[in-house]
Amino acid sequence: MDKITKFLLKLSEKERGYILEIMNKILSMDLDWLDIKKLQWEKDLFRVRKWKIRIIFKVIWSNWKIIDINYRDKIYK
Repeated sequence: MDKITKFLLKLSEKERGYILEIMNKILSMDLDWLDIKKLQWEKDLFRVRKWKIRIIFKVIWSNWKIIDINYRDKIYK
């Protein structure tokens, strides 16, 4: 089991459903209503912020790949 799945299983049903919806929006490239910011330390790395949860994703050849999901205080370490 990868770390993204482990993190999602720790969330409540409501939080998990909302985060999965955000992940589907990222993968379908529907980014209009999301709080997205480009991260400074890497060229094609972005983050989405919702509550205390951060979703890090990367653009690879016009495709979006989710790299990591975790809480704010653990994601950037």
